[in-house]
Amino acid sequence: MAKLFFLLSGENPTLPFSEAKSILKAEGFKYQVLEELAHLLRVEADIKCIESVKSRSSLTKTCGIEVFNCEANAEEILENLQKAEINSFIRDGESFVVRVSRIRGCSPNINGWMLEQKIGEIILNKLRWVKVNLKVPQRTFLGILTENKFIFGLKLADIKSKSFIERGPRKKVFFHPAAMSTKLARCMINLAQAKKNDLVLDPFCGTGSILLEAGLIGCSILGFDLNRRMVIGSLQNLRYYGVEPLGIILSDARLPPLNKNEADCVVTDPPYGLSASTFGLKPQVLFEDFLSAIGEKVKRGGRLCIAAPKSLEIDELGSTLGFRHIESHFIHIHRRLTREILVFERD
Repeated sequence: MAKLFFLLSGENPTLPFSEAKSILKAEGFKYQVLEELAHLLRVEADIKCIESVKSRSSLTKTCGIEVFNCEANAEEILENLQKAEINSFIRDGESFVVRVSRIRGCSPNINGWMLEQKIGEIILNKLRWVKVNLKVPQRTFLGILTENKFIFGLKLADIKSKSFIERGPRKKVFFHPAAMSTKLARCMINLAQAKKNDLVLDPFCGTGSILLEAGLIGCSILGFDLNRRMVIGSLQNLRYYGVEPLGIILSDARLPPLNKNEADCVVTDPPYGLSASTFGLKPQVLFEDFLSAIGEKVKRGGRLCIAAPKSLEIDELGSTLGFRHIESHFIHIHRRLTREILVFERD
């Protein structure tokens, strides 16, 4: 077990934290949360978990192993560095660079550039056979200033947004304006704690954004949609990225053609906006009918992650229909719509 840190996206105040912890649970890693700070999660866990977070997360930016943490005070930072066993994190002959990241303007009294210089000097004095390389270092030491604290560690992984951008709604073969963003689709898969080879069902699959992200992490995927155009378009998008579903079926989500306890988890974004079609049904009725029908199709202990308008109070509805409400996250879209991302577990 090691002390690890995850530098998180600031796109939402709660989703990045929950996504990172859900990945650890899905991948079977035991962990203890040490601290949650602005854009930063500190945990104690097996260092191998970083590879899982790197390969799955959409809202984590950087993963690393912690060297020390202290109050955001320049003198205290340098004192802690002098005591730290830096030689455990870099080998003789390797090159390094020091970077200091400031979250939301924290600790403005500390000069980040000067701190980088002083930390680099101490490392060079302590370890005579290492060298600085500002452009292509073999090791990157990262100091993070957040909420009057300083976390210093060795960066082990960066998670680039490029692949998510390349799979964005407008990059796909088939596009619809109501399509979910790639990052949120992946995040919802992670919140559902889907594992490799799990059967992930999206009963309102639309353009296939959620199914694609599940397929890319190794899940078996199955989608339903009542719109023939969506069924064809979803299949086109999946195959364009080399993902083959178990099936994309023209079906009403309120009458799912699925056996009892067949789906490991359900991840979906039912229609409710102006650009989405509910085939004449009021959103409240659609959600109620869907949740009533899908409950017995999910394995006991399986998760349902669903997006819905906050105004529909789906947390209460789900709880009355055999699901245990685990958590909710909120995304402000505009004045009249706040999207709620809900996670349920089947009792």
